[in-house]
Amino acid sequence: MTLIKKVSPNSRNGDTSALLSLILKEFEQNDWSADTYLSPIIKDASATNTALIEALRRLTAYSQMAEKDNVRDMAIRALFKLVEGYVHIPIAEMQEAALVVENVLNQYGLSIQNEDYAEESADVESLLNDLSKPDVVAAITKLQGVAEITASLHDAQKDFENIALQQAEGESVKKDLASASQLKKKIIAEINDNLVGYMNTMAKVNPATYEATAKTITELIDKNNELVKRRKKTNVADSELV
Repeated sequence: MTLIKKVSPNSRNGDTSALLSLILKEFEQNDWSADTYLSPIIKDASATNTALIEALRRLTAYSQMAEKDNVRDMAIRALFKLVEGYVHIPIAEMQEAALVVENVLNQYGLSIQNEDYAEESADVESLLNDLSKPDVVAAITKLQGVAEITASLHDAQKDFENIALQQAEGESVKKDLASASQLKKKIIAEINDNLVGYMNTMAKVNPATYEATAKTITELIDKNNELVKRRKKTNVADSELV
């Protein structure tokens, strides 16, 4: 059979975790407890992969914060611009209502969207609280679309805070968690240095037990390495991507 090749060190963090997860699932098809060399390798690789998956989850939560903040900023801008438009409408009742809402908005200013995450969150919460006061709510009901945008801002704020909480919990509970890149390197080293050579040897020595599993691992690693080669056509270093 074709020998198992080593995993490309340029594999992305997420791809490396996916590869190892598939390899571990393949090993689960059989009982390897009698193999005192392979069993510890599988156990250690599984533990490292679990840590990498958790690290990637944290990275995903962090990147999602920027996305959620952008949605929140869009809602803020829409609210300010719509109310500003109503202020200039030559209809007395609507102008009066718009001025009530604008007075609240002016206490914060459109610049709140440029504040850091924590400060912006505090100001948005305060703004939403002020907009929920009876006299302001009464004014908002006279301005078509303002209530809907305010609700959108409320939802965007809630979504952002949920992601921010996940990130905060991850940082506080796992401050000593190794970075995803470090874990990826460890996984690749475990596969290349400990697993590949052993499985290649055992597939020849005891094909009845090892050959089928080794063949599947070969296919999985080849597929991963081919993906890395295709990405080399881009200008973005794989190691910089999740």
